[in-house]
Parts: sequence; C-alpha cells; structure tokens
Amino acid sequence: MTPNKKEKWLEFALKQLVKHGAESLKIMPLCESLGVTKGSFYHHFKNRSDFINSLMIHWYEKTTLAFIKQANTEENALERLNKLDQVIATNDIEAEMHLRAWGLKEPSIVIHLEKIDDQRQSYLQSCFVELGMDVHIAKDVAMIAYAQLLGLLQLHPKPSKEEILRLSGIISRQFFTVLS
Repeated sequence: MTPNKKEKWLEFALKQLVKHGAESLKIMPLCESLGVTKGSFYHHFKNRSDFINSLMIHWYEKTTLAFIKQANTEENALERLNKLDQVIATNDIEAEMHLRAWGLKEPSIVIHLEKIDDQRQSYLQSCFVELGMDVHIAKDVAMIAYAQLLGLLQLHPKPSKEEILRLSGIISRQFFTVLS
C-alpha cells in the first residue's frame, strides 16, 4: 500500500473517531463509511490490531514527533516551549481525548498512550532542565504542565487558541517564579 493511501485511511479514521466514536472504527462500519469492501480494508491492514497499531503510530508521529520537530526549530528551551504551545494551539488535536477514551476499553491503545505521554513529558522535562530546574522538579513540572493541557482538552466550550496560550504561559511563569 502506498503511504498516501494508508495515511488517508488513518486520517479518515481519526475523523470518524471524533464524529462517531470508537464503534465506527470496527472493520465493517469503517468500510461502510468509506463505501469500500472489507477486502479493501485487508488490502491496507493485516487485521484490526494492525489497523489500531497503525492508527496510534500515525497519531504519535503526527502529534508528538512532528510537534517536537517544529518546536526544535527554536534555539533555546524557553523559545522551544513557546513554539510548542503555539504548534499545539494551532493544530487540530481533538482526536486526543477520543483516543484516550477509547483506551479505557481497548488495552492496545494504552500501550501507545504510555509511549506518547512519556515522550511528551520527557521533552518538557528536558526543556525545564535546560532552563535551570533540578531534574526531579522538572519531571514533576512536566507532568503538571502536560496534565494541564490534557485537562484543557476536556473543557466545554473548547478554549480558544488565545486562551490555551495564555493559560499555558501563566502556568510556566508561576513555576519559574516559585522556583527562582
């Protein structure tokens, strides 16, 4: 399968997840929504486990590795953190909370979420350490900052880009004020 076709399947699946929930990502409902046969699904994925694994790898690459890569275009840790906030605020990450909810019922999702969470928190921690925080405190601050973002994703109505950036800035400034 060509990467573009596989990516189209995975992007479609993320949209379906947000609109219709995890039940829409079973083989038959997914194929019916796409107007294709099950044979088409199996042409692209070995089985449902392969599909779920591919979907989670896609999400990891799209919202963890790609976001970190964009943040790393900045020279210092504070600029990288600010860039990361901007990247997060300007990208559609609504599927994040749906993937997490799906993980409550699908154990294979949890394995991927653990990897994603670890990578994201480790990145934040490394930035905080570079800014002068003790490594243990930086780990705790990274967890708090990350939990704050995940919490914002749960709010209704959804916070605006400006609100997300403002709130993230408040949290960061408070930690550096307290620790100075």
